[in-house]
Amino acid sequence: MKIAISSDNHLDVNRINIQEALTFQASWLRQNKIDYYLYAGDLFNDFVKTNHYFNQLQQLIPNTKIYYVAGNHDLLNNISFVEAETLHSPLYLHNRFIDIPNSNWRIIGNSGWYDYSFSSYHDRTKEVQSWKNVFWLDSSIEQPISDQERVQRVLKQVKHQLLLAKQVQKRVILITHFAPRYELLAPKPQVVNTPRKEKIYQMVNAMMGSDRLGKMIEDSGIVRFVFYGHLHGIHPPLTRHNVTYLNQAVGVRNKRINEWQENNFFKQWTATIRIIELS
Repeated sequence: MKIAISSDNHLDVNRINIQEALTFQASWLRQNKIDYYLYAGDLFNDFVKTNHYFNQLQQLIPNTKIYYVAGNHDLLNNISFVEAETLHSPLYLHNRFIDIPNSNWRIIGNSGWYDYSFSSYHDRTKEVQSWKNVFWLDSSIEQPISDQERVQRVLKQVKHQLLLAKQVQKRVILITHFAPRYELLAPKPQVVNTPRKEKIYQMVNAMMGSDRLGKMIEDSGIVRFVFYGHLHGIHPPLTRHNVTYLNQAVGVRNKRINEWQENNFFKQWTATIRIIELS
């Protein structure tokens, strides 16, 4: 059983021809005989486009099962909070699971969220919220509850899914968008060397994920792999308490930022995608 994982392709931000991307990815997945293609969020800045893309890709390669969770970019447009939580679309895996036939492996999906726990400002929630509302793109996402309440909702959902999996003795692969452990973040850049830069750095870290999710995952004793996105750049696999965390983000390349290690999108996607084989 071959599973391929990718995230953070940002096709619109990277200005990629959609038909070329569909053709290339379908061909690569078919040639490599991938059984499951899992995607950990951030394909477009528009959920309708993201969902449509994966449905088109699925039609091109019916022998590969495709599942995805939404990233914060996917949630920016054309989806409400309620829809993001309750949408019943065959490929959308948020708060759902699928079992791999003829095995005891279960794939659980949850988009996740952040609670500021990666930041030294974690207990200054009003200050972080004010900064987010001015400077962070997620402020345009419809959200009738606080970030901390949203993470609490995520934890409740994941706890329930893990309990169901434990009851039937499943080994679990969990796919989420936001980082589940602080240790997954890149080291602090040397350019963060003034109080102003330190504040920005801490504010950005606040929106990266939640340690509470990682603790729940590790305490469960049944999760073996976690596929996550959101963090661009190179993030080597990390294994903690028998859980291996994997980030396969493609990242962004434009005039202001270049996070790629290759000179075009298709090489970057191929270089960053990971295949794991399950027995």
